[in-house]
Amino acid sequence: MEDKPMTNMQLPKASFRKDFLWYFLGSFAPLLLGFIKTPIFTRHFSKVDFGNLGIISITFTFLGMLLFSWIGSCIWRYYTKYRQEKALKSLYSNLIFLYTISFIALALISWIWYISAKIELNKTLILYSFLLLIFNQLFLYYMVVIRLMGKVRFYTLIQSIKSFIGLALALYLVFYQDMNISALVLSLALVDLMSVVFLAFYNPANVRLSYKDINTTILLELLKYGSLGLILNISLLTVTYSDRYIIALYHDLEYVGIYDQVYKISQLTVLALITIYFNTINPRLLSVLESNYDSSLEYIRKYIYSFVLFGVPIVFYLSVFSPEISTVLLGKEFREGYMIMPFIFVATYLHGVSNFFELRMKFANKMKRLGLIAISTAFLNIILNLVFVGLFGYQWAAYTTMVSYALMLFIFYMSDPQVLNGLSKQKKEIYGILGLLTIQYVLYQFIVDKFRIELGIRIVIGLIFVLTFFLIFRKTMLKAEIPIN
Repeated sequence: MEDKPMTNMQLPKASFRKDFLWYFLGSFAPLLLGFIKTPIFTRHFSKVDFGNLGIISITFTFLGMLLFSWIGSCIWRYYTKYRQEKALKSLYSNLIFLYTISFIALALISWIWYISAKIELNKTLILYSFLLLIFNQLFLYYMVVIRLMGKVRFYTLIQSIKSFIGLALALYLVFYQDMNISALVLSLALVDLMSVVFLAFYNPANVRLSYKDINTTILLELLKYGSLGLILNISLLTVTYSDRYIIALYHDLEYVGIYDQVYKISQLTVLALITIYFNTINPRLLSVLESNYDSSLEYIRKYIYSFVLFGVPIVFYLSVFSPEISTVLLGKEFREGYMIMPFIFVATYLHGVSNFFELRMKFANKMKRLGLIAISTAFLNIILNLVFVGLFGYQWAAYTTMVSYALMLFIFYMSDPQVLNGLSKQKKEIYGILGLLTIQYVLYQFIVDKFRIELGIRIVIGLIFVLTFFLIFRKTMLKAEIPIN
């Protein structure tokens, strides 16, 4: 039976709010604790410490994407298919087989890097980052299944508990055991280890494995999809993180530390909200893409409209109040990076919009075209960084990242214009939002420049702006259709 679009009077809107609230609570704890950790530890450790941590953690992020993350993308892609065929045990068994091979490869790479490292701190960071990656990937795989099963409350509970324990452990290791910055990695690795052990015994998703189910045909199917997805993910990761290496090439390591911390706290703010949104809609959206691709466009248009309606004001207010955010959340040595925060907010948001195009292409089996777009974006970003970071300073890495994501989104639009064309039906609402935000920006800049008001009053003005926006567009936001069932 063909899926029918939801109407305003149907229950899924209430269901969306409920699921969104649970996912928000599950992401709110990591977000809040991240905001607590950043000002504490950027006031305790130096810019050079964070520079070393940034380079090593980003390298392991690339290794994680290269060796593991594509396996998780296979769960998103094939879970619905194998569930319908009652063959989930076969899917899980073959994925774990692939994980084992990747684990062996990571162990070899990490060992070579460990014995060749000259600085003792870097050796420790490499070891702990290796442990964090292998445990974290297992945990993330399991959480993908939990999300696809719709176990929102369990997801929320375990993410919240995990975040609180992680922060407590990091504080204990740093301030009671007097550990260096490697404690920030060790605390996360220990929490992920405990989480994996707990999930293995409790097993709420009823994951079952059997070596007898390892099948060459299934492995080839997973490898084919995963390898094409890997090109996409590596390319996008290059756009997001390769700039640290280029900054280190041209400038001192302390600038890597500043940029990395400012980037992370800025990206975390927007990315957390994007993740909550996609966590909420993905079970329904992926099901429609798998079972009735032709009707998916109507769903995606509704999702994008809500993404714009709620997302644009959030990105705007975060960007306008970047100096205030940096003052509250960053140590004094890191606050000079506030000027790049708006560009990071916008870049992260544009990447979120591009996810809709990516999903359409993935389920239409246009992985080669998708990979080509991603590779071109990554190549452009590297060239821009090599030119502008060297000439004008590390801040330009944020500017080029935003430009790269904007260009990628434009190419996506040219390839599949139907995805955004649905917004033309809501031109009146969108123009109204942009008009109000423009007026507020002009007022804010005039007031701040004219009277040079202090931090507390600026925050109050920001709250008034947000409240005004909500009161004016309250009915518009409440009428938004976001089908999830």
